[in-house]
Amino acid sequence: MYETILVPVDGSENSKQAVAEAVRLAKSFGSTLQLVSVASDQRYVQYGVTLGQDVMESFRERGEEILADAADMAEKQGVKFETHFVIGVPKVQISKTLPEKYDASLIVMGKSGVNGISRAILGSTTAYVVRHSEVNVMVVDYKK
Repeated sequence: MYETILVPVDGSENSKQAVAEAVRLAKSFGSTLQLVSVASDQRYVQYGVTLGQDVMESFRERGEEILADAADMAEKQGVKFETHFVIGVPKVQISKTLPEKYDASLIVMGKSGVNGISRAILGSTTAYVVRHSEVNVMVVDYKK
């Protein structure tokens, strides 16, 4: 049913729950997980902020840590997976580019991520993905 499941991760509790749910689905359907961390390359000039190479390297290091944690969850359950660190506009990458690139038929993602300031300024990535994705989207919420 779902041969390939795209799972964007950002280290938030919702993201971790999304990975856990995607792992359960992958075990049931024999799916391969495409675990992705997307670092924004947008420049927020209108807000007085630009991102230098040192900031992008920091994003890469943190993204690789988050991907390693997600991969560990999948590996412990014997689920096939690949990890990818991607630079781009997260909303577009997750809703359009990456599902097409990896031939994903489902996106499993957290209800909200770690970046409240960005969400307030630019809007929720999850809401954007739900509205614009051409594949099914499962939204997972972290419950304490």
